[in-house]
Amino acid sequence: MSASSHTIEILSVASSALRRSLPCTLLLPRGRAPEAVLYLLHGGYSHHSEWTERMDLAEMVSGWPLAVALPEGESSLWVHGHDGRNWEHYAAVEVPEAVEGRLGLAPGRERRAVAGVSMGGLGAFHLGLSHPGRYAAVASLSGAFGMSWWNIGRFDGSPFLPALGPPGSGTRAWVDPWRTLERALARVGASGLPSFWFVTGTEDDREVTEAHRAMHISLGAAGVRHTCAELPGGHDWAFWERETPRLLTFIAESCLGP
Repeated sequence: MSASSHTIEILSVASSALRRSLPCTLLLPRGRAPEAVLYLLHGGYSHHSEWTERMDLAEMVSGWPLAVALPEGESSLWVHGHDGRNWEHYAAVEVPEAVEGRLGLAPGRERRAVAGVSMGGLGAFHLGLSHPGRYAAVASLSGAFGMSWWNIGRFDGSPFLPALGPPGSGTRAWVDPWRTLERALARVGASGLPSFWFVTGTEDDREVTEAHRAMHISLGAAGVRHTCAELPGGHDWAFWERETPRLLTFIAESCLGP
């Protein structure tokens, strides 16, 4: 790791909502105070440290005074689950309180962003739409926007069933991102929402691609600021490693300026 890179530490986040403590990987600018914080959410079948294990994330972000927090989310979809576990409150409130307390920051909306990959992309959209006053920007790589109805959330033994509940549950309807978008627009309107950036691979599963296109259409029809692209690649770490620098640039420009 070069001298310009961020340092990496593990922070323990005590959660009242979940009644336990969970780890959070924290990337901090070396030799300078952070001016903004990005909350970066992992995908399904993953964990808080995989992003830094799969790529040199610290080096990718080293050009900006940006702290990056990667909390543990298990298979939660980052929502208030059907099983009663409130991962949404944990991710939107408790993790920032712990991280920003550790950093001695009170960044406010304009200096805070949330992003994620796959399940984490869905989670980032859910948090950004449900708590628009907390984030300046939201980003997603290969967001799994249709997890509430895809087979991955229905088969027996799926790790996502506790969060989603059975097919037809009220929880599935509540966390559907189009329903979440409707609620957000009714509360704050398009101008009150963060800026959105989301990318998917042209070789991803058809359902992922179709959901991305539908979200692009819905955000455009509502007048929500967003950038959406389909680029060569699949639903894999090769694609996500290649596109993470673009995600970080969008977040840095949104929270720190060009």
